[in-house]
Amino acid sequence: MHPISLSRLLAASASATSSPRQGGVNPSVIPKSFGITAGEGRDKIQVGSCTGANNKPIPCFCPPAPDSPEFLRKLTKALTDGFIFSREQVALPITLAKFNDASDTSPETNKLRATAMIQVMQNFNLTTQGVGCPGVSAPVLGVMQQTGRIGGDASNLGNSGK
Repeated sequence: MHPISLSRLLAASASATSSPRQGGVNPSVIPKSFGITAGEGRDKIQVGSCTGANNKPIPCFCPPAPDSPEFLRKLTKALTDGFIFSREQVALPITLAKFNDASDTSPETNKLRATAMIQVMQNFNLTTQGVGCPGVSAPVLGVMQQTGRIGGDASNLGNSGK
């Protein structure tokens, strides 16, 4: 076993955490918030539901956190496969490589990123089409899909304090 300096070990560890793991999604191109906090507004609009954008009822597990390992894993799988299910259903509009390219901040690419994230959320269990989180559970992605801006203002659509 070769001795390794502590500083080299820490440097290697730091670089591994600041970049996407090989084959995974680059979290730096994902908004830090989707504008809704899962579990907020329980039973206020509809019994058994929580509150989404524009006071629409959503499942209380929606949306996943942008840095949720489960969300990132499912997004990576879908982007790698190019489809959520089969080739006849729910094709993703962007490849994993293009999604991960943080140097591409064009509105067109950001719109494609938002569309892919929304598609994964809407089909979150990845086994039954349409079983997941509706678009109103992630208003920031809706704004991003329309404008191409990451972190667009959707504060008036969220459920903070509701």
